[in-house]
Amino acid sequence: MQALIDKGLNVIKNDGPKVFTTRLWNYNLVKIKRLFRSANDRNFQKWAALKDKYKGERIFLIGNGPSLNQMPLYLLENEYTMAFNRFNLMFERLNWVPDFYMVTDDLVIKDMHEQINEEILPLVTNAFFPDIHPSNVEFDKYIDHRENVCWLNTDSPEFSADLPNCGINKTVVNAAIQVAAYLGFTNIYLLGVDMTFADQKVKKINSRDWEADEHDPNHFDPRYFGKGLKYHNPTVHEMLEKFEQGREFFARRDVNIMNAGYGGKLEVFPRVNFDALFDLDELENASLLSSSKILKDRGLSLEQMLASPEVMSEAILYPDYFRTNSIFGLTLIPKLILSYLPVGPFKGQYFFAKR
Repeated sequence: MQALIDKGLNVIKNDGPKVFTTRLWNYNLVKIKRLFRSANDRNFQKWAALKDKYKGERIFLIGNGPSLNQMPLYLLENEYTMAFNRFNLMFERLNWVPDFYMVTDDLVIKDMHEQINEEILPLVTNAFFPDIHPSNVEFDKYIDHRENVCWLNTDSPEFSADLPNCGINKTVVNAAIQVAAYLGFTNIYLLGVDMTFADQKVKKINSRDWEADEHDPNHFDPRYFGKGLKYHNPTVHEMLEKFEQGREFFARRDVNIMNAGYGGKLEVFPRVNFDALFDLDELENASLLSSSKILKDRGLSLEQMLASPEVMSEAILYPDYFRTNSIFGLTLIPKLILSYLPVGPFKGQYFFAKR
């Protein structure tokens, strides 16, 4: 209760009584809707079937920070993974698709529900969404009611081990940790949860809701929250506080949460070396990279990419296929993503193939 009072006072302070009144009305309207909604028995059956289904396994929860571009994500082909929001922008680069998918952001669901229904739900094993968001956005009117869709009750802003009750707690990653633990995963690795946010030119609808007015520097793809797309102001200190609460909540339940990402500023969870989690030799790494969608769709081999022209400067006309050192390649991804697809990194190099 105190958390809700503090949240209300912050809204009044930052946005004024009008915005506070609107949000309070929406919050209470959700409660009223709950009274008149019949129980979704099929949804409870789905959750019961998922309880501890993956007991003792490990899973990688993949945030969408720019550090993903530094990581050999092709190593995850045979791992359990969960992705969020606009991670579908990464699909064309990979040799796998995530097993699980989740959105808890009411602005994101409005902007991309068609992509979710058409491009993501047919590919994933399970997807998780609030049925009604605390802001009174009814996700179940935007998302197809497929057999692999499971609905969450996110009314209460608390961590929960009793799903489908699940607190969002400032970030979809915290909601995902609750889902992963419920599914039985005992080792949960976070990737791309960088907690670093550079300035982006935005139109501020209010202190919570923003609209991007230029390319996005804070995610793995500049189109992620590109011009015209709406998103929530990332309040890092609040997210870190919730991460700490989540760490303590799940430590008591013998669930290990670790940061396996590259760089970033998330130090709440113990860090582990991502590369050391895979017992693979160079030949096996190369085989995984060779199975990436980019190379397979173009009939290209890794040997051809390794033999492609090396580019060391932007002041040239790029060939159809080329390679760079990985450091220079990282600077090219946001500049060339509309015309070239990146492959890698591998052995200190990035490869680019024309779309």
